[in-house]
Amino acid sequence: MSLMGFKHGRALASAAAAVVTALIIGQICTTADAAPVPTPNPKASAAASAGPSAKPTTVADASAQVKALEDEASQIGEQYDAAHDALDAGKERLAVLRADIALQQKKVDELSAQAQAIALAQFRSRDVDTTVEIFTSGDPETMMAKLSTVSKVNEDMDAVLADQQAEQANLTDMQRSAEAEVSALADQEQKMADLKKQAESKLSDAQALLNTLTAEEQAQLNQSDGGSTTSDPGDYADASARIQAAIKYALSKVPSSQYVWGASGPSGFDCSGLMLASYRAAGISLPHSSQAQSHLGRAVSKADLKPGDLIFWYHPVHHVGMYIGGGKFVHARNTRADLVVQTLTSYPAPWAGARRILN
Repeated sequence: MSLMGFKHGRALASAAAAVVTALIIGQICTTADAAPVPTPNPKASAAASAGPSAKPTTVADASAQVKALEDEASQIGEQYDAAHDALDAGKERLAVLRADIALQQKKVDELSAQAQAIALAQFRSRDVDTTVEIFTSGDPETMMAKLSTVSKVNEDMDAVLADQQAEQANLTDMQRSAEAEVSALADQEQKMADLKKQAESKLSDAQALLNTLTAEEQAQLNQSDGGSTTSDPGDYADASARIQAAIKYALSKVPSSQYVWGASGPSGFDCSGLMLASYRAAGISLPHSSQAQSHLGRAVSKADLKPGDLIFWYHPVHHVGMYIGGGKFVHARNTRADLVVQTLTSYPAPWAGARRILN
């Protein structure tokens, strides 16, 4: 290499060191912004309820309207439970993202520190002229070794800086994903609030109609849903220990607990909430949505039902109960009857299938 080549290379190295130093100062110690707190969506939709469709003229009309409103509330409740499941899943994803962001931030910080250290070493040696070193060095071989080392440092700097920039880009993408997840959670929470308002309106209208009926008429209305019966431990005595645990939990809530829209215990339940809590007692996690539950396990026919099977009604599905043997099942029926045991043949709702969660 010529002396002019050495001088030219040294000048380029000095300029590169200055540029790299400026880049590193702007990039080191980048910290991940804290994920924003979900805020309500200001564009909340209006409640869908418009009250009873018409003023009832007979007891039969009033009863029919009560049931219709309860069914509408149940369908809204199914949407609410599905939204609740989606919210929980979103929160889990956000928690994982935040943990990953923390690890990624640490990786970026370490690479930035390495780049900063290399840039600082280059900065400190920037005033030593290569030509002067060659003429004043008493050991040319040592000088060549130093030049080789400088070249290696420059290569290392390029590699570290490339890695740091790539990891910083990954970190930025992860932060954007977290921000999108937080926004989605806020939308989901607003959706749940809207659905809750709609369901409460339907149930309020149903209660107003129910209040127009006498106690005897209300009893007749409840009886039209199939009434209730008692359970017999012998009906599920041959079931596995886990299935018995699920059944016993559900039966322990009859009739002391109430039907509470969107609840899963310990003293209030909706239909899918009772199934969720009962199977949770057996060590099995279920989603809080009867539609979601209707896709679990394997399908079984009504003729092949076994204790512990989940049974579903309506199209689309928006009610679920648990078969307990002996032709009976337990479910959170509605706000009028709360939790009951009754026979399959007595329940007038349209059958939608059954699923076996445990063999």
